[in-house]
Amino acid sequence: MSLAAATLAALLVAATAPAVPAPASAPAPPPAVPSPRRTGPIESRDEFLLAQPRLTLPAVSPDVLERGETRIRLAADWGSDFGYRQRRQGDVRYVLYFVDGEHRSLSLSVDHGLGDRLTAGARLPVFWRGGGVLDGLIDAWHRFTHLPDSNRPLFPRDILRVRALDEGLGPVPWTGTEGTALGNAELSLRWALGAPGGPGWTTALVGRLQLPTATGSYEGGGVQAGGQLVAAHGLGGSADLYLGLGGTGGGGGAQQGLDYAPLRPSGFLAFEWRPASAVSLLAEANAGGRLIRGVEEFPGLHLTLKVGARAEVARGWCLEAGFTEGLKEVSATTDFGVMVGLQRAIGPRRHRVAVP
Repeated sequence: MSLAAATLAALLVAATAPAVPAPASAPAPPPAVPSPRRTGPIESRDEFLLAQPRLTLPAVSPDVLERGETRIRLAADWGSDFGYRQRRQGDVRYVLYFVDGEHRSLSLSVDHGLGDRLTAGARLPVFWRGGGVLDGLIDAWHRFTHLPDSNRPLFPRDILRVRALDEGLGPVPWTGTEGTALGNAELSLRWALGAPGGPGWTTALVGRLQLPTATGSYEGGGVQAGGQLVAAHGLGGSADLYLGLGGTGGGGGAQQGLDYAPLRPSGFLAFEWRPASAVSLLAEANAGGRLIRGVEEFPGLHLTLKVGARAEVARGWCLEAGFTEGLKEVSATTDFGVMVGLQRAIGPRRHRVAVP
C-alpha cells in the first residue's frame, strides 16, 4: 500500500473507531464539550503547469459565511509536473507527449458573507513555471515512499520541456514560456440550499467566473465559467465527509498552441478529522476530465491526492499546509507538490458545532 493510501486509511480508522467504554467503577465523565466546527477541505486548484491558465474547481465546504464575516486567504503552491507517453511502430519510437517542469503560484482570495445563505468571493493569482530545482528531491521522495516515479530519474533534471504529437503524429507547437505573470481573476458565489446548521447533509451550489486578466504567456482563453454541487455530512462530531461534482466551460480553442477542451468535468471526495478543537487533519482525492484535445493518447482522466493539516494559531488566524501526489503513473498531472496557506477571519463568526 502506498504512503498516500495508508495516510487516508489511517485518518478514516482513527476518526470512526468506537470509543473504549469506561469501567463501571470509573468516576462519572465530565460534562460534554461541544465538538469543534468543521473547517472544510483543502481549497487548492489544479496547478499542473498546462492547467494554470484554465479555470479549475477546488474542493470546498458547502458552509457559507455569516452575514458580515470576511475571510482573507493567502496561499502558495510549489510542485513538479511530469508525464509522458511513447509508442513504438516498427523500428520507430514516437514520444506522443512529454511534459516536464515546475509550477509555482501565489494567490490572494477574499470571501464575504452577504446573508444567511450566500457568500461572495474574489481571487487573483500570480503564476510561475520553469525548470525548477525539485527533481532530485522528488526522486528521493519516490524512492523512500515507493510511489510511482514514471521513470523520472532517466530524464535530465530541472529543465522545462513540453512536446506533443497530434493524432496524425505531427508536432504540436507549444508556445508557453518560462517566467512569472499575472493569472486570471476569479469571482465566485456560494449559495446554501438549506438552512445552515440543520441535521444530515449540508449542500450548496457554487458558481465561478474567470475573467481574462492574465498577462504574458498566460494570456488568452477568454471568459470561463464553472459550477459545482458540494455537500458535507458529519461522521460522529469530530469528523466530516465532503464531496462535490461539477465542471467548467468556455474559453475553448487554442491557447499557447494547445487545443483545450471547452467542457471539463471534475469531482472530489474529502475527509476532515479534528483530533483537537483547533486542529484538523485533511485528506482529499480529486478527479478531472480531459484537459487537452488533439494530442495523441493524452490522458482524459487526471487523478491527484492531497493530504494536509489546518490549525487555528490565534483567534481568527488559521495556518494550513499539505502535499499533492499524482495517482496515475506517467500521467500528465502534478507529480508532487507542497502547498501552504494563511487565512484571516474578520467580523462575525458563526458559533455552531460540527453537524453529527
